[in-house]
Amino acid sequence: MYQALYRVWRPQTFSDMVGQTAIVRTLRNQVRMGRTAHAYLFCGSRGTGKTSAAKIMARAVNCEHPNDGDPCGECAACQSILSGASMDVVEMDAASNSGVDQIRDLLEKVDYPPQFGKFKVYIIDEVHMLSAAAFNALLKTIEEPPAYMIFILATTEPQKVPATILSRCQRFDFGRFTMEELIGRMKQAAEGAPVTEEAYTLIAQSAEGGMRDALSLLDMCLGMGGEVTEESVRLVLGAADSQILFDLADNIAAGDAAGAMTTIDRLYSMGSDVTVFLRDFGRHMRYLTTARLCGSAALSGMSAERAERYAKQAEAFSTQKLMRVMDHILHAESDTRWASSPRSVLEMAVLRACDPPEAQDVTALLERIDTLENRLKAIESGVVAVRAAASAPAAAAERAAQPRTAAASVPAQPEPPKSEAEVWKRAVAKIKAEHIELSFIQRGRFQGVQDGAYVVAFQPQDDFYLTLINNEGSKKVLGETLLSCGAATGEVRAELMKDKAAEQRETQAEESMQTLFDTFGRDSVQVSE
Repeated sequence: MYQALYRVWRPQTFSDMVGQTAIVRTLRNQVRMGRTAHAYLFCGSRGTGKTSAAKIMARAVNCEHPNDGDPCGECAACQSILSGASMDVVEMDAASNSGVDQIRDLLEKVDYPPQFGKFKVYIIDEVHMLSAAAFNALLKTIEEPPAYMIFILATTEPQKVPATILSRCQRFDFGRFTMEELIGRMKQAAEGAPVTEEAYTLIAQSAEGGMRDALSLLDMCLGMGGEVTEESVRLVLGAADSQILFDLADNIAAGDAAGAMTTIDRLYSMGSDVTVFLRDFGRHMRYLTTARLCGSAALSGMSAERAERYAKQAEAFSTQKLMRVMDHILHAESDTRWASSPRSVLEMAVLRACDPPEAQDVTALLERIDTLENRLKAIESGVVAVRAAASAPAAAAERAAQPRTAAASVPAQPEPPKSEAEVWKRAVAKIKAEHIELSFIQRGRFQGVQDGAYVVAFQPQDDFYLTLINNEGSKKVLGETLLSCGAATGEVRAELMKDKAAEQRETQAEESMQTLFDTFGRDSVQVSE
């Protein structure tokens, strides 16, 4: 019977494992030196080797002829564990056995020593799925197990495991596999089958660091027959052609909303899935950002021609626009999970990305500045110098022709402010003109001058602005601006606006207490929390 590639290529020894170098070295040394712990916690995303390492560990501690910490795979203990016939190694899936009764049944067998090997090993997969009662039942045994007992817990969500369990385990975090590690293992598993490098790269990208996902996708692609190319992989994944990704990015860079809608129509005519496309396009924009900031050399895992193509397209974007587009795509990817029309979510995200940014948005202003700087760099400095030199005599003649008056040399003095509110209004206007990074001050509401300080209040949802204002640099700029606008003090204090409902409740409580005091006397009323 045919076995899936991920089962065929499951490692049988520590030496067979790909990556996880530090973890493999530690576990092998513990077996070799006889210093194994009584409880382990293997954490990491799916397909990173947690269960494989647990099974190898179970065989290694029971192996009759270990080889430098690796199980031999030939002795009776190794063979019985491999075949699943050993009573000394018990595997349990906590996702389907999460109750306290299942854990109690498991723990009842702890008191019985191993029948054939040296250790009894309990492997509990997806341990975070256990109920609170099940964790409590497991706690005492995992704290003081018999000398022959080893617990290996595996989970993809260690934050859900109680701290009392975590503190009693040796924790090992399994990282995602690199592109090189995934492609290397897939080439071994393909066993000479015709697979192009671009296909390997696309499969590795789609696997997102999981070896099992990579081998499963390769298995599907090999099942189509013939040569496995990038196009056939995209057909299996339901992903769009790479040309559509580049075309849509060109539309957004040019602000061509009509062209972007046409590209989306092409996408739908090919039968591509919107969720898969958004994930691929988000990856495409990340590659453009990397190429923009670090150059094409930073794009690993792809051909030089493809990397150069990303670098060339990245020149059409400013860094701020790339960040804005990625933000729209990430939000759209999240929204498609609940939307009745995923296509509409995609179209709205792309149209927002094509539109020019709103002028009142600080990020948008930075994007516009970045775009202008890029345009200025494209202008030849020599041409600008010639034009400036040519216009200088005309400007001098124009100045000479203008009549000189004594009044013209005296600048008009601004009228002194009439109130503290006007001082604050002038200071805010000056901040917006000269210090754009502090322009958020206009979102606050001026409360007047209290205890020698200008007080500005923000809405509760804008509480992070308080941290920005309390920065020493921000205080200095605000203070100097206030003094230059006629303020008597340069002190600024930020606070949050009180909830009107809370204020009303507070007033009602005070009035109720005063009524009690007036009725029974203050000494007769006792107030407790």
